[in-house]
Amino acid sequence: MLSEWLTASAAGETIQARPYFSDDAWGANPALYSRKLMHYAYLEMEQLDLSSTPPASLYSRKIDPVEILQRSYDKSSQDAKHEGIVGSSTACVVVLGNDELKIANLGDCGLSIIRHNNFVFRTEEQQHSFNFPYQLGTGSFDSPQDAQQFTVKIEKGDIIILASDGLFDNLFDDDILDIVCEQVSPKLEGVLTTGPDFPEIDPQAISDALALRAKRVSEDNDNGSSPFQTRAMKEGMYYQGGKADDISVLVAIIKDVS
Repeated sequence: MLSEWLTASAAGETIQARPYFSDDAWGANPALYSRKLMHYAYLEMEQLDLSSTPPASLYSRKIDPVEILQRSYDKSSQDAKHEGIVGSSTACVVVLGNDELKIANLGDCGLSIIRHNNFVFRTEEQQHSFNFPYQLGTGSFDSPQDAQQFTVKIEKGDIIILASDGLFDNLFDDDILDIVCEQVSPKLEGVLTTGPDFPEIDPQAISDALALRAKRVSEDNDNGSSPFQTRAMKEGMYYQGGKADDISVLVAIIKDVS
């Protein structure tokens, strides 16, 4: 979850891919649980009234994304108990204040930062074992306190990508970088290094391009390679092509406060 009303313009894309097993086969609805988790995280962010808080003062308020995730998890767990919901979810909560991103990431979703057409930051997956990520939810022993925590300095023009494992299981980092460069290079060439002139980059176009490419790979069993295939083969398993999964991508561009 990224608070898009801060000093960033954000856009996202979600694609429903065909899972290996239906939710009904397991008596679970992971989509419902994950939506509740992010719904309550959003409400927690709203209660902080970030829209009326000067970005420079957010740092001094010591807003903790782990605490936001913890409160969201507690409320989601209460709903799950009362409504009979069975499900689990990975999670990534990010707060942008002043010139820093504060990140809480649990599981195999993740965040990347691209600057001047290169990666400058990338979260790592949290896995108990192959294809068994940390998750929050019913039947899981993981908690928000297990989340990785990062504080990362950002700059104007940085491109931030938050995504589910449906992106990172199907596209290598080099693929992601190539797609981003295809979308922004004509506008960025010779601009970011010159200072004040900053072009309008459409984060929705980047998000769409990433999600659609990942979807194509996920549906192609004859695809030559994918990150998921590479990891599976390292575990001694035969696997070819991409991984069918839900694909969610949120892209934000860091800008000056208007």
